[in-house]
Amino acid sequence: MKTHRSNSSSSSAERKAAIPTTRRRVVVLVSLVGVLTFTSALLLAIAPAPLSPQTTSTLLASETTPSFDELYDQTAVSIDSHRWNYIYIHHSDTASGNSQTLAGGENTMPPDHFLIGNGDGCGDGDIEVGSRWKQQLAPGRTPGSDWIVENCISICVVGDFNKARPTPLQQRQLIQLVQSLRGRLHIPADRVFFDQKPDSPAGIGSYFPATDFRREIASAD
Repeated sequence: MKTHRSNSSSSSAERKAAIPTTRRRVVVLVSLVGVLTFTSALLLAIAPAPLSPQTTSTLLASETTPSFDELYDQTAVSIDSHRWNYIYIHHSDTASGNSQTLAGGENTMPPDHFLIGNGDGCGDGDIEVGSRWKQQLAPGRTPGSDWIVENCISICVVGDFNKARPTPLQQRQLIQLVQSLRGRLHIPADRVFFDQKPDSPAGIGSYFPATDFRREIASAD
């Protein structure tokens, strides 16, 4: 009988000793779950928002030669160097504007891959990088154009070049942007084109310095 009571006492003591251990495990488990939940919430809070189809970013003009590396490092999908074969340039045929105002509002995807501002609506020489470039999509149809080449990069230069020339900073930025795209994507100078369409955003305007522009981009070949 003494042995039985001793065994019973020992088992009871073991059960009592196990209770704090079990509680500690529960506390540790709950704490761990809490930490993981908090960490997940924190990561969600600081994570960048998904890329909107209308999202644009701006490459600011500067007095020094800008770096265009970010044009190729921040796209949502990888750039296929064989995807793009032409570069199309046109003016906005307006006195001012930016990607969204010219597209018709925030809920409309701008048709161009890039836009170069003139200081009214967008900084002079600032290059807006559109969502079509970031997502490597074909250009949209420019108002006034009959058709669009799907494997061309579309660049809009803000201004009405039937009334005045682009600003000197716009001209510089356009040449440097075109040269960067040509060098990176192996696009020949004779595949950089623009149209002479009177009174149309699809054209380049009669005051655009076409001869000087052609000379500049050809000099790098």
